[in-house]
Amino acid sequence: MRFLNFFTCTIFIYFTLTSCEITNQPVELISLTSSDSIARSGDIIVFACMAEDGDRDKLIYDWQSSSGTITSYGDTAEWVAPNLSGYYHVSCKVLDDFGSSDAASISIRVVGGIIEGIITNAVNGEQVHNAEVNIGELTTLTDESGYYSFYLSIQSGIYEVNASADSFCMYEGNFEISENYNSNSFIHNLSLSPIPDSGETRLVLNWGAEPYDLDSHLLTPEIDGETYHIYYANRGSSDSAPYVTLDVDDTNGYGPETITIKQSFNGVYSYYIYQYSSTGTLKDSRGIIQIYDGPDCDGVTIQVPSMGEGRYWYVCDVNGETGEIDVINEIQNSEPGI
Repeated sequence: MRFLNFFTCTIFIYFTLTSCEITNQPVELISLTSSDSIARSGDIIVFACMAEDGDRDKLIYDWQSSSGTITSYGDTAEWVAPNLSGYYHVSCKVLDDFGSSDAASISIRVVGGIIEGIITNAVNGEQVHNAEVNIGELTTLTDESGYYSFYLSIQSGIYEVNASADSFCMYEGNFEISENYNSNSFIHNLSLSPIPDSGETRLVLNWGAEPYDLDSHLLTPEIDGETYHIYYANRGSSDSAPYVTLDVDDTNGYGPETITIKQSFNGVYSYYIYQYSSTGTLKDSRGIIQIYDGPDCDGVTIQVPSMGEGRYWYVCDVNGETGEIDVINEIQNSEPGI
């Protein structure tokens, strides 16, 4: 009788326990995100994997990549892009200790380099958003910060570039990447001039990172019996003599440095650039000047000469009566007119 009771009790406990067995809830990977979808060789991309488990089990994150170097920090990871261009997959597999798992992957494009820059308003230095930028056959738009970028292989040569935006003159110019350039990124900042009013002439300078401080200077003809020298220490006036203004004075490289002749008078306006800072040279500055004459935006583009020594770049003379531009384009040791 005791044996029968023991057996009955054992059967009861067995069925009670088995009927209360807990089912493991599955792991669900909710999202997998990356800090960018395009990278240059050597760039670091950050990934984040969001997952949940119905049982609140401890989760294990297994990160894998088809190439490059990946470092796991649990639900986040850092991936160093490989040196070879192409498309690469980075995956995250999430597991619990009871055999449940879920996974997802993201494809990242790795490119050889990037040409990028900021487009600014030549008159006030503010960023210009939604401007169209073209380098060769490639086209893009600037973002809210005036930033643009082109992902492509960095090769030596001359690159044609133009940019445009509503209420601005079109920018047309070029830049050169030298054979000994060894970086996978290249910065080309430029400025767009608001369309000048009738009778205005605008002179806009942009350049590279060095020399970090180039100064624009303009010597006027006699105006009411007096000549004027417009530069950072004498920025002029738009509604009284000399009717010339230094709109922007840049001291951190790239520009713009902008002078606007609001009203012209008979005689010659001499325009030149002075290298204020000691780093770099004028001939290696990648300096480019856009001159716009009136609302039709007519004018010329002048690039810094590759020859010459000195701290003065004598750019041109402007005929105040006809608007004709006499291009000098020489680097010299002395100030023009002295």
